[in-house]
Amino acid sequence: MKERFDRRKKHVERRAQWFVMRLYSGDMTATDESELLGWLAEDPDHRQAYERLLHLRDLSGDLAGDKDIAALTKGALHARTRKRLDRRWIGLAAAVFLVAVTGVVTRTFLVSTDGTQILETALGDQQTFVLRDGSSATLNSGSRVLIDFDSLGRRILLDFGEIFLAVAKDPERTLTIRAGDHVVTALGTKFSVHLSGHRLEIAVAEGRVAVSDDNIRFPRQTEFLARFEAGSLILDAGSVARFEQDQQTVTEDSIAEVERLQSWRSGRVRFEDQTLMDVISEVNRYSRVKVLIEDSTIADLRISAVLNLDQVEMTGQVELLLSSLEDIHPIKVVRHPDRFVLIADRGTRRNRS
Repeated sequence: MKERFDRRKKHVERRAQWFVMRLYSGDMTATDESELLGWLAEDPDHRQAYERLLHLRDLSGDLAGDKDIAALTKGALHARTRKRLDRRWIGLAAAVFLVAVTGVVTRTFLVSTDGTQILETALGDQQTFVLRDGSSATLNSGSRVLIDFDSLGRRILLDFGEIFLAVAKDPERTLTIRAGDHVVTALGTKFSVHLSGHRLEIAVAEGRVAVSDDNIRFPRQTEFLARFEAGSLILDAGSVARFEQDQQTVTEDSIAEVERLQSWRSGRVRFEDQTLMDVISEVNRYSRVKVLIEDSTIADLRISAVLNLDQVEMTGQVELLLSSLEDIHPIKVVRHPDRFVLIADRGTRRNRS
């Protein structure tokens, strides 16, 4: 039994490796892409193996600066225009990975002659872009999206990070965002979508959005809305939805929570009764000097605090925040030149009065 399992695993790995090699070579054809979509849909193990190899290849950077690969990338990007909708997103994902490997990414990157764009912000940067339909998109620190608008629809792929959208009305074209395993459709609205690993968070400030899994691959508006009327998730203003692996939580009538989650747009991040682990994870989204929790016994401490997003003084802001935590909680900060390390303060508790 184990030998059969190992053989199957090796077969899946080899198949995933073949698709990744085709993707990075710039020679992936429409037939290859169609075959890849079918193979990924057959088994969750296929998708997991494929995404793991993509992630490893993206992190390796072993082809950065290679002139031949840069030439292949340029050709592949132009070859992927004007494909049918289901194939286009595979092509765009390929463009993202190819651009990452060759090190060509800039803050705004035009990847095809039909107006498709890659928008990206650096660590600590927030920027607002006006889209072709008049909508505005604000990207939070360390985020990347692909924008693909045409006569059939308005599609956005959130590769990673966080986006806030104020959507312009267009009765002829639905605006959809694909993030991880979900598709979010704007129904005249202002909302944010935050994708971090397998965790997805959607906060609606105005209007409504509809959420489905990614089996609905950007269909026409009438078909899409008919499917949602059959029972998919509708989020009204003041709602927050969180998805993490197989877990789903929805909080309604919570404008205060929506405002807190979107407070980064005004230059600060507010934490209210959150775990230290969640607080530090959020701090590390903005700071070049990272904070580590070395002692698991303090990870679940409940924290309330404010971090000002002033990049000129970000290290000082983080230092101030951590010093405040030391004063209030049983936490000790060990300061290194390149990082802060948090451990439990097991000494005599300070006078907190």
